[in-house]
Amino acid sequence: MNTGFYRIRWKRGRTFLPVLILLMALFWVQTVFAASTTISAVNITLDLDLKVGEPLPDLNVGYSANSGYEVVIPGNDRYDIDSVKWSSQVDEVTLGGTYTMKIYLDSLNDYSFSGTYSSSKVRVKGGEFVNAQRQNKNRLVVTVKTNPAKGALEIPEDVRWDSTRTGSSRFAYARWDSVKNAAYDVYLYRGSKQVHKVTGLRSTSYDFYPYMTVKGTYSFRVRSIPIDDTAAKYASRSDWEISDELTLEADEISDGSGQGSGMNNAPDSGSSTRPEKPKTDAVGWIQDNGRWYFRYPDGTYLTDSWGKIGGSWYLFDSAGVMQTGWQRRNGVYYYMNQDGRMQTGWLLEGGIWYYLSESGGMVTGWYQVDGKAYFFNESGAMQTGWKDVGGQMYYFYPDGHKAVDTYIDGFYVDQNGVWRRP
Repeated sequence: MNTGFYRIRWKRGRTFLPVLILLMALFWVQTVFAASTTISAVNITLDLDLKVGEPLPDLNVGYSANSGYEVVIPGNDRYDIDSVKWSSQVDEVTLGGTYTMKIYLDSLNDYSFSGTYSSSKVRVKGGEFVNAQRQNKNRLVVTVKTNPAKGALEIPEDVRWDSTRTGSSRFAYARWDSVKNAAYDVYLYRGSKQVHKVTGLRSTSYDFYPYMTVKGTYSFRVRSIPIDDTAAKYASRSDWEISDELTLEADEISDGSGQGSGMNNAPDSGSSTRPEKPKTDAVGWIQDNGRWYFRYPDGTYLTDSWGKIGGSWYLFDSAGVMQTGWQRRNGVYYYMNQDGRMQTGWLLEGGIWYYLSESGGMVTGWYQVDGKAYFFNESGAMQTGWKDVGGQMYYFYPDGHKAVDTYIDGFYVDQNGVWRRP
């Protein structure tokens, strides 16, 4: 009896073991098969020629790079493109502008999309990954952003002599219209001879009169140059624009006062002589040949540094000359008023609003002012109207602050200020 009992247990054990192995094998095969049918990564190539001033191009899909297609995926048996479209249409591509598109991918055969895809799983060449959303296991919507549109900066327009000012500049204050993302090179000529030049000027005006010390006919020329290293990645300098001629008689010429104190980034830029510090025993503020200096009781001058005088900050160059206008220090732009004091808060210059922080630095990007959100581009210009920021559409009121939780032109912007295409 006992012998039979053990024989039955042994037989049952022999039967159970192969079944267990078979079930485990089937589970392993099913797991491996499921894993192998999940699309682990997506590759997209953008081959776009965005032409500044023209509408966005039509989008055609292909499977081979350098074949004239705007959106390319590799030939494969896992996924295909159902359609692709711009997130929004624009009448004209702007220099440095970036534009988003949505790419609708469908899975093929028995493959399916996983729940989430990050930038490491969606590789975009010729553009930038924004996000990916799975509509279902067989449909993935990928949003990508183009690289900035490249081209030459606009040529400054309305180049003119402004004779409406008073004081030393009554004859020769140069002005021109602003160009987005641009600084300026400005050269003064007497006949065909170059008299003075300023490079990298961030203002749309310059006082040339202090350099008009000889009777003759003067003109100036101006061109746009990229305002910073970021702009230089997509923008090239413009052609020159030349002003009308201005003739000064002997009784109208300058005595040279004010040279080096104009609104330039490098005082006395292009000048053949370097201003010398005043030879005097006076201390404190000293004016000499139209320039301002600050001298300490020990005879030294404030040079190549900031100085806090009377509760206000001033900036002096290596020659000890007080600076005015836009100045760049350690990669940061500051604005020094005509009396030399560092500007903070709102600044209207050349028809453009800027904001200078409490430390004086020009603000770029998102910034809160009195509890309201503003956006300033890489040139520091306050933005208004509909703007694409980081691949999302926002609306900024005429005073610059962001609209939230409201309807603009019939379109709803949410609590974060984002408009989303339905």
